[in-house]
Amino acid sequence: MAQLGTIAEWNGEQGSGSLVSQGRRMSLYLHDFKELRKQPEVGDVIRFVEGVDRAGRPCVCRAVHANAPRDLRFVHFSILLLLVLPGYAVYRLLGQRALYWAAAWIVLISWFTYQIYATDKRQARNKGEREPESRLHLCELLGGWPGAFFAQRRLRHKSSKADYLFVFMFIIAFHQFMAIDALRGWPFVKVVFKFLDKL
Repeated sequence: MAQLGTIAEWNGEQGSGSLVSQGRRMSLYLHDFKELRKQPEVGDVIRFVEGVDRAGRPCVCRAVHANAPRDLRFVHFSILLLLVLPGYAVYRLLGQRALYWAAAWIVLISWFTYQIYATDKRQARNKGEREPESRLHLCELLGGWPGAFFAQRRLRHKSSKADYLFVFMFIIAFHQFMAIDALRGWPFVKVVFKFLDKL
């Protein structure tokens, strides 16, 4: 079974050190890593499988950085297909130039959202002041949800919190719904405005 440990000592020149797991100290070498996405440093959290060396002592096997950034795969970029319907709605209602401006905005706000995720990840790791979740969701609602999606996958941040992901998925669905409503002549928006006018 996989275990978690923290690097307590590391010598970069020798490529060796030690980690502490469940109160036990174990030797750690570069060749113990199954994959190496960053150079090991003191304080890194390592996921590993415990094995036994030739002398019968416990050793580290198949080590990986638990918090290292993930590589984005081609399948992750398929999420961008969800931009097609809103983009088509912008094109139909406002024209090609508006579509270019909308695309530029999506890139900008997605980059900004990714940076906020990265900052919040660092703050969480350093036990500093966190970014409010409402601020993250606001950036997603304003069009930065693609950047949020890539940050969740690559930075391993906000990717397992169910209530947060529910709101995130709702925001994506809301964008799709509003695009459909726009293409149909805004029937839902008109009903909402009539309701508000009666209040």
